[in-house]
Amino acid sequence: MMAIALVAGTIGLLIAKNASSTETPLPAHIATTLAALPANSRVAADHTVNLTITTPHHVTTVAAMVLPNNLAVTTSPIPATARIRGTIPGHVNFPVHWIGHDQVMGFTIVRLGISVPALQFAPMPASASVVAVSPILQSATKSPQFAWADTVLGDPTINATGVISYLATASDADTNGFVDAIAVNQKGQVVAVLSTGHLWYSAQFVARVASIVATGRGCHSSLGIVGVTAQGGGVQVQRIVPKTPAQWRLRHGDVVTAFNGKNTDTFNSLLTELYLTPAFSSARVTFVRDTTIHHAVMTLGCAL
Repeated sequence: MMAIALVAGTIGLLIAKNASSTETPLPAHIATTLAALPANSRVAADHTVNLTITTPHHVTTVAAMVLPNNLAVTTSPIPATARIRGTIPGHVNFPVHWIGHDQVMGFTIVRLGISVPALQFAPMPASASVVAVSPILQSATKSPQFAWADTVLGDPTINATGVISYLATASDADTNGFVDAIAVNQKGQVVAVLSTGHLWYSAQFVARVASIVATGRGCHSSLGIVGVTAQGGGVQVQRIVPKTPAQWRLRHGDVVTAFNGKNTDTFNSLLTELYLTPAFSSARVTFVRDTTIHHAVMTLGCAL
């Protein structure tokens, strides 16, 4: 429920307006070896991990971006029941564990069964040239080829409340055929990753969300309420989901005004804070009931 609301209501916090270009999209190039890639992108391209996903009657191989704490993400949907094995140079067929799926951005999060160095990340640049690199995998054990293109990511925009909305932007290059692509800056740092919707998300933000999902046992958090923005600010509770944290502390008509010390001026702002908080963690919730301010510590649930 929370993920659906995020898509409908707060996706503007996560996705920027598409970058426009009056020029013809640049063609992608094919590199048959790492040496054929632009020099600044070779290390990042070589430090992805190949995942072999086995489900009944089907085996596929996809690339994943390696994050800190032996986490990795891929845009390819992976069933929770799939058998996953990983391969990097020098290590073949090691175990990989399914963690969860982020519905808002469309990434599957896994944990690698061996220690793998994370890629180096940097902030997503504004109107700076980057190299988009997409691995072309034929099998887990065969060296990949790469599609690549020079591109420029769009400018960030900042609204009156300071929200930066450049976390995703369209590319001006012909990357529609790219899968699990990363964008690398001139220093060889990964700055963005391409989603299934062909939007570039900040690699640092993707890593943050993956860590939240992993810490939350595969979930974003949920307070267990359905609400609306209250007149004058805050979130008025319209309905409480049974067997959730809210059932024991909140009532219909209460107005939630703060979550972990941050004002919740709108229902969307509360959903965003829950999205960026691990499930099963403790949260401080401030609410108003019959003109009286109350404070409660709640253990958050799992947003399905």
